[in-house]
Amino acid sequence: MTGTGDPLKDEHTLSKQAATDVGTVAKGGAVQIVGQITARSAAFFFNAIAFRVLEAAGFGLYRQVAQVLSIAGQLGLAGFNYAAMRFITLARVRKDAPAVRGAARVSLAGTGSASLVVMAGIIMGADLLAGVFKVGAPAAEQAELADLFRVGAVYVPLFGLMQVLRYCTQAYKTMVPSVVVGNIIQPAARFAIGVGLLAVGASVTGAVGSLAASMAVGSIAGVFAWRRILTQEERSAFPCSTPGPMIRFALPQGGSSLLGVQSLGLGVIILGIEASDAAVGLFAVALALQGPGGVFLSGIVNIWAPVVSDLHDRGAIDRLQSLYQTITRWVVTFSFPVYAALILEPDLFVQLFGGSDAAKAAPYVAVLAVGNFFYTGTGPTGYVLSMTGRPGVNFVNSLVGVILYIAGGIIFVPRYGVLGMAVVDAVVTSIINTARVIEAKILVGVQPFGRSVLKPIAATALGAVILLAWRLIPGDSMALEGAGIVVAGAVYFAALKLFGLDPEERYVWERIRRRGFRRKKRPSADS
Repeated sequence: MTGTGDPLKDEHTLSKQAATDVGTVAKGGAVQIVGQITARSAAFFFNAIAFRVLEAAGFGLYRQVAQVLSIAGQLGLAGFNYAAMRFITLARVRKDAPAVRGAARVSLAGTGSASLVVMAGIIMGADLLAGVFKVGAPAAEQAELADLFRVGAVYVPLFGLMQVLRYCTQAYKTMVPSVVVGNIIQPAARFAIGVGLLAVGASVTGAVGSLAASMAVGSIAGVFAWRRILTQEERSAFPCSTPGPMIRFALPQGGSSLLGVQSLGLGVIILGIEASDAAVGLFAVALALQGPGGVFLSGIVNIWAPVVSDLHDRGAIDRLQSLYQTITRWVVTFSFPVYAALILEPDLFVQLFGGSDAAKAAPYVAVLAVGNFFYTGTGPTGYVLSMTGRPGVNFVNSLVGVILYIAGGIIFVPRYGVLGMAVVDAVVTSIINTARVIEAKILVGVQPFGRSVLKPIAATALGAVILLAWRLIPGDSMALEGAGIVVAGAVYFAALKLFGLDPEERYVWERIRRRGFRRKKRPSADS
C-alpha cells in the first residue's frame, strides 16, 4: 500500500474503515504508552533505589516474594479480566446493556472467589512455601520469608479487583480510565509508599508491603472509573449474565496468562530455588533493563484486544490483518533499537541502574535482549489467538513454554548459573512466539509481517553498525559510550525518515498535528 503524500488523501487511500481502525488503536495506544512510560519509570526507579538500599541479596529476596505474589495474582484473576473485556465488547456491539452489567458481575464474582482462595492458601501455606525457597537454610531465614509472604498476601484480591475493573473499561475502546488507574495512580502510590518505607528502615518488609498498599489505592480508583464509564442505559439495566461461556473462555485464557514466560517470571523462581538471593538480584536487574523495549508492545495490546474481538466478530479479516501488520511495524520501530543498544552496550546500562554492584549482570542483559527481539518482533500475536475465541491454543503454547523453561532451568542453572537461565529464557521466548505466528496464520488467516517492517529493521541495523564503529574511538568512559548511543540513535531516526512514512503513520501524525486526536465525525465502522 502506498500513500499519496497528502495526509488527508492518505486517509482515503487507507479507506475510511482502515482509518477508523488505525485511529482507534493509535489513540488508545498513545494513551496507554504514556501510562506505560509512567508506570515503568516508577517501577524502574523504585527498583534502582531498592537495589542500592537492600543490596543484591536483599533485592533478590524482595523480587522472589514479589514474583510469587505476581503469579498468585494471575492465578486469582483466573482469566476473568479477559472474559470481562471480550464479553462486554461483544455485548456493546449488540447494544445489550443488561449483558454488559452481567459480564462485569460474573467477572468480579469469579475473580473475587478465586483470589480469596489463593490469598488464604498463601497465608496458611507460607511456611511450606518458604521452605521450598530456603531448603537447608537456618530456621530464622525461612521464618523471615514466610512472614513476607503473609504480609503481601492481601495483594492478590486487591490486584484482581483492580484488574477486572480496568479491563471492563477497556471494552469501551478507551484506555484513559484504565491507564489512570493502573499506570498512574497505583504505580505512583507504590513508589511513594515504597520509597517512604525504605527511607524509614522498613527494608524488605516495607518493599513488599508497598505492593499491597498501592493495590488498595488502585482498587478504590478502579471502582470509581468503572462507575463513571457506564452509560445511563447500562446503569439502569438489570444484569443478565452468561456465566457458562464466560467461564469456558476465562479459565484457559487465565491458564495462558498464568503460564506466560514473561508474566510467570520463572527465571526468578528457579534461581531462587537453585541459586542464591544475590543471583536472583542480578537476574532481576537484567529483567528490569528489558522494560523500556517492551513499552510500546505493552501499551498497544490492551486497546488491540477489543479491536480484535470486534473485527473478527464482523468477519473483517482483511482489516484485521492490515491493522495487525501496522501494529507490528510500530512495535518493531520502537523496540528494536532499544534491544540492539542493550546487546551492544549492556555495561553502560547496568552501571546506570545499580552501580558497580550490578556490573556482573551485563551479559545477562544482552542475552535476554536477544529473546525479546522475537517477543516484540512477532507483534501482539497471543491476543490474536485469544480474542478470536482460541484461548486454549494460547494455553497449550504457554504450558509447553513453561515445561521447556523448567527443564532448561533444571539442566543448565546448576552448571552455568544465571547465564544459563538467561539463555533458556531467550530460547524459550523465541520458540513460543514463533509458534504463535504460525498458529495465527493457520487458524485465523492473518500474519504480522508486511514489507514495510523492513524499514525499522534496516534502520536498526544501520544504527548498530554506527554503535560498533564508535568503539574504535580511543577511550573507555560512560560519557563516551553514552555519546555513541546518541549518535547511533540519530542515524536510526535519519534512516527512518529517509525510508519514508507509510500511509498509516502519515494519517496518525496528521491527527496529532491538527487535532490532537480529537474525535471527528466519521461513518460507523459497520459501513
